[in-house]
Amino acid sequence: MNDYSDRQNQIIQESIQLIADKGIQGLTIKNISKAIGISEPAIYRHFENKNEIILAIISTMKDSTNNELFQIDENNPTIEKIKKMIQGHTNRFINNPSLTAIIFSEEIFNNHSILAKPIQMMMRRNQNKMISMIEKGQVAGDVRVDINAEQISLMVIGSFRFLVSKWHIMNFDFDLNKEVNEMLGAIEKVLKV
Repeated sequence: MNDYSDRQNQIIQESIQLIADKGIQGLTIKNISKAIGISEPAIYRHFENKNEIILAIISTMKDSTNNELFQIDENNPTIEKIKKMIQGHTNRFINNPSLTAIIFSEEIFNNHSILAKPIQMMMRRNQNKMISMIEKGQVAGDVRVDINAEQISLMVIGSFRFLVSKWHIMNFDFDLNKEVNEMLGAIEKVLKV
Protein backbone atom coordinates (compact mmCIF):
# COMPACT_ATOMS: atom_id res chain seq x y z
CA MET A 1 0.00 0.00 0.00
CA ASN A 2 1.35 3.40 -0.93
CA ASP A 3 1.71 6.04 1.70
CA TYR A 4 1.54 9.33 -0.17
CA SER A 5 1.27 12.66 1.60
CA ASP A 6 -1.81 14.82 1.15
CA ARG A 7 0.12 17.04 -1.25
CA GLN A 8 1.34 14.04 -3.28
CA ASN A 9 -2.24 12.75 -3.50
CA GLN A 10 -3.35 16.19 -4.66
CA ILE A 11 -0.64 16.15 -7.35
CA ILE A 12 -1.72 12.66 -8.42
CA GLN A 13 -5.40 13.68 -8.71
CA GLU A 14 -4.62 16.90 -10.60
CA SER A 15 -2.34 14.94 -12.92
CA ILE A 16 -5.12 12.47 -13.70
CA GLN A 17 -7.42 15.37 -14.53
CA LEU A 18 -4.80 17.04 -16.72
CA ILE A 19 -4.26 13.84 -18.69
CA ALA A 20 -8.02 13.50 -19.13
CA ASP A 21 -8.37 17.11 -20.28
CA LYS A 22 -5.21 17.59 -22.35
CA GLY A 23 -3.75 14.13 -23.02
CA ILE A 24 -0.42 12.90 -21.78
CA GLN A 25 1.37 15.79 -23.55
CA GLY A 26 -0.63 18.21 -21.38
CA LEU A 27 0.86 16.73 -18.25
CA THR A 28 3.72 19.08 -17.52
CA ILE A 29 5.15 20.23 -14.22
CA LYS A 30 4.15 23.76 -15.22
CA ASN A 31 0.51 22.72 -15.82
CA ILE A 32 0.41 20.74 -12.57
CA SER A 33 1.77 23.65 -10.56
CA LYS A 34 -0.74 26.02 -12.18
CA ALA A 35 -3.65 23.64 -11.50
CA ILE A 36 -2.71 23.25 -7.84
CA GLY A 37 -1.58 26.81 -7.29
CA ILE A 38 1.95 26.10 -6.08
CA SER A 39 5.36 26.73 -7.62
CA GLU A 40 7.10 24.28 -9.95
CA PRO A 41 9.95 23.73 -7.44
CA ALA A 42 7.31 22.76 -4.88
CA ILE A 43 6.18 19.95 -7.20
CA TYR A 44 9.77 18.69 -7.43
CA ARG A 45 9.91 18.44 -3.64
CA HIS A 46 7.25 15.72 -3.91
CA PHE A 47 8.13 13.98 -7.20
CA GLU A 48 11.39 13.92 -9.16
CA ASN A 49 9.73 14.23 -12.58
CA LYS A 50 6.61 13.68 -14.64
CA ASN A 51 7.26 9.96 -15.11
CA GLU A 52 7.43 9.47 -11.35
CA ILE A 53 4.01 11.15 -11.07
CA ILE A 54 2.54 8.82 -13.69
CA LEU A 55 4.08 5.81 -11.97
CA ALA A 56 2.45 7.03 -8.73
CA ILE A 57 -0.91 7.21 -10.53
CA ILE A 58 -0.46 3.65 -11.75
CA SER A 59 0.66 2.48 -8.31
CA THR A 60 -2.42 4.07 -6.74
CA MET A 61 -4.64 2.30 -9.28
CA LYS A 62 -2.85 -1.01 -8.58
CA ASP A 63 -3.45 -0.62 -4.84
CA SER A 64 -7.11 0.09 -5.49
CA THR A 65 -7.37 -3.05 -7.64
CA ASN A 66 -5.65 -5.12 -4.93
CA ASN A 67 -8.20 -3.86 -2.38
CA GLU A 68 -11.05 -4.81 -4.72
CA LEU A 69 -9.64 -8.30 -5.29
CA PHE A 70 -9.09 -8.79 -1.57
CA GLN A 71 -12.79 -8.12 -0.93
CA ILE A 72 -13.98 -10.88 -3.27
CA ASP A 73 -15.41 -13.74 -1.24
CA GLU A 74 -13.69 -16.93 -2.41
CA ASN A 75 -16.75 -18.96 -1.37
CA ASN A 76 -19.02 -17.26 -3.91
CA PRO A 77 -19.75 -18.92 -7.25
CA THR A 78 -17.31 -17.98 -10.02
CA ILE A 79 -19.83 -15.82 -11.89
CA GLU A 80 -20.39 -13.76 -8.73
CA LYS A 81 -16.62 -13.32 -8.28
CA ILE A 82 -16.26 -12.10 -11.87
CA LYS A 83 -19.18 -9.71 -11.39
CA LYS A 84 -17.66 -8.35 -8.16
CA MET A 85 -14.29 -7.82 -9.86
CA ILE A 86 -15.78 -5.97 -12.86
CA GLN A 87 -18.19 -3.96 -10.70
CA GLY A 88 -15.27 -2.84 -8.54
CA HIS A 89 -13.47 -1.55 -11.64
CA THR A 90 -16.71 0.08 -12.84
CA ASN A 91 -17.19 1.91 -9.54
CA ARG A 92 -13.61 3.16 -9.65
CA PHE A 93 -14.15 4.63 -13.14
CA ILE A 94 -17.51 6.13 -12.17
CA ASN A 95 -15.94 7.75 -9.08
CA ASN A 96 -12.97 9.04 -11.11
CA PRO A 97 -13.83 9.14 -14.84
CA SER A 98 -10.49 10.75 -15.67
CA LEU A 99 -8.79 7.40 -14.99
CA THR A 100 -10.17 6.14 -18.30
CA ALA A 101 -7.85 8.55 -20.10
CA ILE A 102 -4.86 6.80 -18.54
CA ILE A 103 -5.90 3.17 -18.61
CA PHE A 104 -7.02 3.34 -22.23
CA SER A 105 -4.41 5.78 -23.52
CA GLU A 106 -2.77 4.33 -26.61
CA GLU A 107 -0.39 7.29 -26.43
CA ILE A 108 1.05 6.06 -23.13
CA PHE A 109 1.50 2.55 -24.49
CA ASN A 110 3.07 3.68 -27.76
CA ASN A 111 5.35 6.50 -26.64
CA HIS A 112 6.29 5.89 -23.02
CA SER A 113 7.68 2.38 -22.54
CA ILE A 114 8.67 3.10 -18.92
CA LEU A 115 5.05 3.93 -18.19
CA ALA A 116 3.48 1.27 -20.40
CA LYS A 117 5.21 -1.59 -18.59
CA PRO A 118 3.47 -1.13 -15.20
CA ILE A 119 0.06 -0.79 -16.90
CA GLN A 120 0.73 -3.91 -18.95
CA MET A 121 1.77 -5.77 -15.81
CA MET A 122 -1.39 -4.65 -14.00
CA MET A 123 -3.54 -5.74 -16.96
CA ARG A 124 -1.77 -9.10 -17.16
CA ARG A 125 -2.16 -9.66 -13.41
CA ASN A 126 -5.90 -8.86 -13.59
CA GLN A 127 -6.36 -11.23 -16.51
CA ASN A 128 -4.39 -13.99 -14.76
CA LYS A 129 -6.54 -13.53 -11.64
CA MET A 130 -9.67 -13.88 -13.77
CA ILE A 131 -8.31 -16.92 -15.62
CA SER A 132 -7.55 -18.55 -12.28
CA MET A 133 -11.09 -17.83 -11.01
CA ILE A 134 -12.60 -19.27 -14.21
CA GLU A 135 -10.43 -22.40 -14.10
CA LYS A 136 -11.46 -23.02 -10.49
CA GLY A 137 -15.08 -22.52 -11.53
CA GLN A 138 -14.67 -25.00 -14.35
CA VAL A 139 -13.25 -27.58 -11.93
CA ALA A 140 -16.09 -26.86 -9.47
CA GLY A 141 -18.64 -27.27 -12.26
CA ASP A 142 -20.17 -23.79 -12.17
CA VAL A 143 -18.58 -22.55 -15.42
CA ARG A 144 -18.82 -24.37 -18.73
CA VAL A 145 -15.67 -26.24 -19.71
CA ASP A 146 -16.08 -26.22 -23.50
CA ILE A 147 -14.59 -22.71 -23.71
CA ASN A 148 -10.96 -22.11 -22.71
CA ALA A 149 -10.60 -20.02 -19.52
CA GLU A 150 -8.32 -17.54 -21.27
CA GLN A 151 -10.88 -17.00 -24.04
CA ILE A 152 -13.60 -16.42 -21.45
CA SER A 153 -11.38 -13.85 -19.71
CA LEU A 154 -10.84 -12.08 -23.03
CA MET A 155 -14.61 -11.98 -23.62
CA VAL A 156 -15.22 -10.42 -20.21
CA ILE A 157 -12.29 -8.00 -20.21
CA GLY A 158 -12.72 -7.06 -23.87
CA SER A 159 -16.42 -6.35 -23.43
CA PHE A 160 -15.74 -4.29 -20.32
CA ARG A 161 -12.93 -2.37 -22.00
CA PHE A 162 -15.17 -1.59 -24.97
CA LEU A 163 -17.96 -0.25 -22.73
CA VAL A 164 -15.60 1.94 -20.70
CA SER A 165 -13.89 3.25 -23.86
CA LYS A 166 -17.30 4.02 -25.39
CA TRP A 167 -18.35 5.77 -22.17
CA HIS A 168 -15.16 7.87 -22.27
CA ILE A 169 -15.48 8.72 -25.98
CA MET A 170 -19.16 9.62 -25.53
CA ASN A 171 -18.18 12.05 -22.77
CA PHE A 172 -19.63 9.87 -19.98
CA ASP A 173 -23.19 10.48 -21.19
CA PHE A 174 -24.72 7.10 -20.38
CA ASP A 175 -25.14 4.99 -17.24
CA LEU A 176 -21.98 2.90 -17.23
CA ASN A 177 -23.10 0.85 -14.24
CA LYS A 178 -26.34 -0.16 -16.01
CA GLU A 179 -24.52 -1.08 -19.22
CA VAL A 180 -21.89 -3.10 -17.35
CA ASN A 181 -24.57 -4.98 -15.38
CA GLU A 182 -26.39 -5.83 -18.63
CA MET A 183 -23.10 -7.04 -20.13
CA LEU A 184 -22.40 -9.16 -17.04
CA GLY A 185 -25.89 -10.64 -17.26
CA ALA A 186 -25.26 -11.67 -20.86
CA ILE A 187 -21.87 -13.15 -19.97
CA GLU A 188 -23.45 -15.08 -17.11
CA LYS A 189 -25.87 -16.70 -19.58
CA VAL A 190 -22.97 -17.66 -21.84
CA LEU A 191 -20.85 -19.12 -19.02
CA LYS A 192 -23.44 -21.04 -17.01
CA VAL A 193 -23.35 -24.82 -17.28
